[in-house]
Amino acid sequence: MQHMKSKKTAVVLGIVLALALGLALAVPAEVKTSGYKIDKQLCATNLRYGRQAFNRGAFSDAKGYFRQAVQADPMNTKAWAYYDLSIMYDVADQVKRAGTVKVSGAPLPGSLQKAPAGSGTKTPPPPPPPAPKASGGAIVEDDEGC
Repeated sequence: MQHMKSKKTAVVLGIVLALALGLALAVPAEVKTSGYKIDKQLCATNLRYGRQAFNRGAFSDAKGYFRQAVQADPMNTKAWAYYDLSIMYDVADQVKRAGTVKVSGAPLPGSLQKAPAGSGTKTPPPPPPPAPKASGGAIVEDDEGC
């Protein structure tokens, strides 16, 4: 019986070692950036210029600087955060200047307009009336969520 346990333990240990060796050989020691060069100095410079533009309220210019910072160092989380924020502020600034934004040609909810006579478009049918309540049977007064 003791011999059987040690044999099973040796097999399991051998499999674990084989897997560990396979993973060690399969994963490179240094992750390569596939020829992409990270320039931390350029990223820092563009971050500085972008923050200055952002503080002046020039959100479109700031967005450009932050985009260059992200391109210089795509792993820089601060550059990504500023880039995302500048995009939102730039869009908000555009909305403020334009007054309104029309996203699509679809009508706004609640503003259905009647089609001109002879246009060939039909108005949607009215919704069906509510179903009558069933009389008799059990009535649930307080639902427990089950």
